[in-house]
Amino acid sequence: MAVVRSFNLLKFAAEAELLRYRCMARQGRRAAFGAVALVFVLAVIVLGEVAAGLALCLLFAAIPTTLILLGINLIIAIAFGLLAARSSPSLAEREALQVRQQSLDAARGMLSLAALIPVGNTLLRHWRSNRSLVRRR
Repeated sequence: MAVVRSFNLLKFAAEAELLRYRCMARQGRRAAFGAVALVFVLAVIVLGEVAAGLALCLLFAAIPTTLILLGINLIIAIAFGLLAARSSPSLAEREALQVRQQSLDAARGMLSLAALIPVGNTLLRHWRSNRSLVRRR
């Protein structure tokens, strides 16, 4: 019975791991679409930089215009960097990882109990045989 329970727990752990991989695959697809979108966003940013640089050149000299654009770009980069740092695994991914870990822990416990049963049986037989030898004397 313990072996069947251990097998079921290992099966649950494998299913939880598959669910976690599916969630991660969805994130991979999102990342691929995001990469394509990033190419176009970069093109828009470059054209926006050129347009802003040309507009600022009408008001300022070349070096102050470059420094103004540099400051704006730095602020934008810091803002997006902070947003990226806050990213974390989804709730489904965390729950699947927790179920997998609990199943593996329970399976380890059941397997160690299943390993103790034959040892206990051997010790019990040994104890009974010694007990019967003591009675015969």
